[in-house]
Parts: sequence; C-alpha cells; structure tokens
Amino acid sequence: MGKTTCLILVTVFVLATLPFSGMAADIPVNVYEDGANGNPVAVPGVKVEAFGGYGFKALLSSGMTGSDGSCVLNNVPLGKEVAIKLTKAGYITEYDIRSFSETDVDIGAVLWTGSEANVKALYTNLGETFDVKKGQVYLEINDELTGEGIEGVQLSVSSGNVFDLGQGEYLIANAGGASLMVGIQKPGHTFDMASVTIPLFAGTMTQTYAKVQNGGAVIESGQVTAVTRASISGHITEPSTNHPISGVTVNFMTGTQIAGPPAVTDSTGFYMSAPFPQPRAYKVIPQGDSLYFNPAARIVFVGANGGRGDFKGFNCPPFSTNCVKYRTCSFCQD
Repeated sequence: MGKTTCLILVTVFVLATLPFSGMAADIPVNVYEDGANGNPVAVPGVKVEAFGGYGFKALLSSGMTGSDGSCVLNNVPLGKEVAIKLTKAGYITEYDIRSFSETDVDIGAVLWTGSEANVKALYTNLGETFDVKKGQVYLEINDELTGEGIEGVQLSVSSGNVFDLGQGEYLIANAGGASLMVGIQKPGHTFDMASVTIPLFAGTMTQTYAKVQNGGAVIESGQVTAVTRASISGHITEPSTNHPISGVTVNFMTGTQIAGPPAVTDSTGFYMSAPFPQPRAYKVIPQGDSLYFNPAARIVFVGANGGRGDFKGFNCPPFSTNCVKYRTCSFCQD
C-alpha cells in the first residue's frame, strides 16, 4: 500500500489541455512495499504492465523489476489515463490507475504493492475478509494545491465497505461489479469533483488518486458559513429478485426546474448525482424504456450526509386492475 508522503513527490497534476497530451515516452518506475516502521522496501521480480484503451484492455508496455525494484515502461502515452498492473507470486495483484507526465519521464514514478500476508492481515484487523471474487480499492484523496491528504471525507459507494486509513487514504473492501462509483463530500467543504468512478478487477487491488480543489468554508458577512452541498444516490432493482436494473436514467427536480445533472444506474443498479444544496427536498424521477417504477417518483430530503432514494422497476404497469401477473412481475394493487 502506498504512503502519502512518497506519492506527493511523484504525483503530477495532468490537465487534458497540456501540449504533450497524446505523446508517448519511456517512464522509469520503482516498485516498493511498506517495510518495518513504514519504511519503503524495493520489490524485485515484479511484472509491471501498462494497459490503455477502452476498459484498459490494450497492452502498451511491460517490464520486470530488478534487484533495486526498478524497470522502464516503454512508449507509454502522456496525459492519458492508463492502468499499471503489478503481479508477483505471493503478492496481491494490483492495478494502479494514473496518468503520466513529462515530469515522470525525468524523475520516474513510484508504484506500491503489498504481500498477500500483509494485505490479508490488514483486512483481518479491520474485521473484514478479503473476497477473491470481489474488487478491492485503495483511494487516496489529496488537496490539489498542497498535495496533502484530506482526512474525514465521507464516501458514498455503490458497493463494498469503506474504511478510513488516515492521512487521506481510504480502503473500499469487497466491492462488486465492473466499476465502483464513489461520492466525495465533507461537511463544511466543497470539492471541484463530486464523485469518481473506479474500475474493478476481481481478486485484485485497484489503487487510484483523486486530486481535488478544496473550497473549504465560505466567508460571509464576517462569519464562516459552511458550504452545504451533498449527493443523492440509491439503487433500482427488480421487485421479487432484487436483481439490479442498469441503464435507468434518474432525473432531479425542484418544482418545475431541473435541480441537478441526471444520473444513470450502473451494472449494480446504483445511481448517484451531485452536488445538491442542502438542507432541501428534491423530487427524484426514474425513467426507463418499457419500465414502470414504484414509486413513480420520490421526494428525497438532502441533509449533511446526502439523500437516498431507492426504487423498484417493473416491466408492466404496477397499478392495473387488481392483481397483475405479466412476464416476470406479479403484484397486487393496494
């Protein structure tokens, strides 16, 4: 697992508008693991692969770390997000999701891995089991200006269990599906991003980094007033099986006005949208082709911890004559 202090030295803030975006270069990398007292220890014999393209399925480069834990990845695109896969017997397979810049070409990049024994011991200490059929996520949230980790962030996740490891480091254990949606909020603070979507790989650890602009508190009339914005999230599932329904568009209204960006349910039936000023009530309305929802709309109150609205989806009208049995749904009118 990575340490904030070391990552700050090598993390570069990449903007899509930089002139080198789309170029490729050779990136020197060093692979470490946490040793005694948190001291980094170089790890030799690690296979390092860079993947890009849709779903990170295209192999771009590969190398093997030497005795000093270093190798070079050739022809890696700059300014584009890639997945760096780390594999070694006795170690948890890890994907490091990041973008590289010209600074990485000059000074290299640091990657972190962890032995199976150490990672599973961490899970045991947290009262969690490492599920090899699920995805694991290590998320680091840093202030873009200072590089410091932001502690006490409240994460809303589409699946899995959240653990705050301190210093802006968070673990989401045993998340399901192909990706994880994470809402980011902290009372009294406003961030320039409300959520991140992280790819998941079964039985592996995905490491990724959210660099946010932290607006902090707003000074108003000589007094500090907390910025009060939060997210709305929920699940949409079938009524009898609780199977998730993906591809449902969820809209948000206040009166006749659109209140926020629409959301679309993912493969786990989860949706989330932000930010919404709070405390305030919003009307949440799901829409899907040939689908009906119970309720058809829901009033959701958004407080400091956000708001939640779950729905059931039917492929036949839920309030037709008395009892209805049609295709996969069966229910009765109240």
